[in-house]
Amino acid sequence: MSGDEAFNPGSNVRPEYLKLPGDLVALARSFGIELPDQYLRDAVVLTFSIECLDRLLDAIEASGERARFSAGVMDYLQGRRPGGVCYFTEELFGWLSRLREVVERHQIAQRFYQIVDELLDNSEQMRTERTATGFVNCALREGRLMVELLLLIIGEFTTTRFNDFIRRLSEPANLIDKLRDARRDYAAGELALKPGLWFRLCLSCEMFRRVFCLARFCVGNRRLLAWGFRSLVAEVKLV
Repeated sequence: MSGDEAFNPGSNVRPEYLKLPGDLVALARSFGIELPDQYLRDAVVLTFSIECLDRLLDAIEASGERARFSAGVMDYLQGRRPGGVCYFTEELFGWLSRLREVVERHQIAQRFYQIVDELLDNSEQMRTERTATGFVNCALREGRLMVELLLLIIGEFTTTRFNDFIRRLSEPANLIDKLRDARRDYAAGELALKPGLWFRLCLSCEMFRRVFCLARFCVGNRRLLAWGFRSLVAEVKLV
């Protein structure tokens, strides 16, 4: 796999995912970290594998079929013959094959696949959750789990302070994503809980509370402060 292939996500990728690799570079540099090109490519493979998987899961209406598809994904990643292949696409096969190579090269298979399995279970729980509090907890957990996958790949080159920051950032960042997509997800049947005023108020309060907790990382770090301000303004405009 060449670097160019890893950075070619395809036309189906949702726009919000396209900026994530650039955000990772900017955040790492704000902590004085220069990630090697190979590790950046590996992070990109992770990002677009998750995006493709999530997009295909969203398109499956029946919970039983989603479970079959998720089990097939785990089988394929671990080198077994997968079930549920009727829902697999050439795009997904490509990303999962690349992701499996990344995982094997970094020798992180056991923990990595455990987290992926937890993510899939959490995704189904979030899809059927009918309370705002329960949905918030699922969204927070999803954000944390995705960051742990990332750190398994790039953690060799990061610092304790960066890891602490990005773990804390994952929670409000994922809540913002859920706020932005809530109406669309509900209309598409991907969200059981109607995103009314109470829902949006709960997510907003939890999001802003966690954003304020990130302020201490910005003290004396102008680059991080500038990134955070631009990102927050851009996301709030979209919600």
